[in-house]
Amino acid sequence: MQPTRVLLIGRKTMCMEGLAAILNTDPEIDLVGRAAEWQEGVARAEALAPEIVIVDMVHCDECGPSNPSACVSAFTQSKVIVVGLPDADTGIVDAFEAGALGYLSLRGQSAEDIRRVVATVASGEAALDPRLSASVLVRMRRLARQSDGRMSRDATPTDREHEVLSLLVAGHSNRQIAQALQVSESTVKNHLHTVYSKLGVESRGQAISEAIRRGLAQP
Repeated sequence: MQPTRVLLIGRKTMCMEGLAAILNTDPEIDLVGRAAEWQEGVARAEALAPEIVIVDMVHCDECGPSNPSACVSAFTQSKVIVVGLPDADTGIVDAFEAGALGYLSLRGQSAEDIRRVVATVASGEAALDPRLSASVLVRMRRLARQSDGRMSRDATPTDREHEVLSLLVAGHSNRQIAQALQVSESTVKNHLHTVYSKLGVESRGQAISEAIRRGLAQP
């Protein structure tokens, strides 16, 4: 099995240096690049096409709590893990609502916890830190209930959309989905646009998380 390709975005604080060291010593993780600034990180993600982008929401001005959805929406081809503080409720939940799949705490997270989160997100599942405050978990449950009401019987994905969704959850890019289904990339994009609408989501990460949660596709 190939190691999971990871890009790390965040200034060289003590916490982020420790995180980078842990990622570098795991044979199942390939830290393909680092970026200290936001625009550099976006450019490197485009060039390196990592499976996972880890974004420090605390020390990155453009993607911090004032604009948490930016740390997800910029990476349409990668799964996103955000790094934050457990008591930053609004920012964390907003990032997950925007499509983030994983969360790492800047406070006392073990190397094993970090590896577990990366492995879980790489498989297409969501990974939350159990030490998040109760208010975060309450809001996450509320969002899940709201999401349940968005999909009516008429909005069930078609067989072809199920195929696209399954390949998406398996981690395939638009080009790989097009090759697997022997269609054009524009056709895949059209299918994804319809699937997003039916699931009531706005991003690739949200679609993966929602499809798994609803049992529409298996990781």
